[in-house]
Amino acid sequence: MVLRKLLIIFFVISLIAPWKLCWGENFDFRHTRWGMTQSDVISSEEKMDPVERTENMITYKTQISNKNVLLNYLFAQDKLVGAFYKLDDNYLNSDHFIQTYLQFKRILTEKYGLPSEEFTNWLNDTYRNNRKKWGLAMSLGHTEYATFWKTQNTTIECSLREENYNILCILKFWSIGHSHLLEEGKKESKMDLF
Repeated sequence: MVLRKLLIIFFVISLIAPWKLCWGENFDFRHTRWGMTQSDVISSEEKMDPVERTENMITYKTQISNKNVLLNYLFAQDKLVGAFYKLDDNYLNSDHFIQTYLQFKRILTEKYGLPSEEFTNWLNDTYRNNRKKWGLAMSLGHTEYATFWKTQNTTIECSLREENYNILCILKFWSIGHSHLLEEGKKESKMDLF
């Protein structure tokens, strides 16, 4: 009788365990999956309220690795197609931006493995051989950094560059399976001009 109860309990646990183990493990970005609606994404971020919401984007203020960031979810046809973190900290010493980029890159490498591609692009070589001036080179737009990863469902980019006198450190996550919705949206926008 005891053996029979143990067998039944073992059987029930073996049916439930796979669901329990994979529950929450299938997310593409944070607690979301590509293709979710805006309402689904807002529900997934239950501890935060959006600071901005448009037809194609939801923005939150949050932190990752003790850094202030803007978190943006991007939508096409009310389906989640991408997301990105934009560093929202200001540093007097531009070298801190490079250190933050390297910190984000290290964390992404720990999570996703070795990058599929990375580069440092020197647009002006003035400070290239002077490591102490690389922060200055960044602030002047002389260099840019980017690292890429690819998973089954997502392309990931960690980048650092200067744009309009601002240094941008951005982590982008794009759906591979929903990228066609972005292209369709771009075509529709161009047609709206006529």
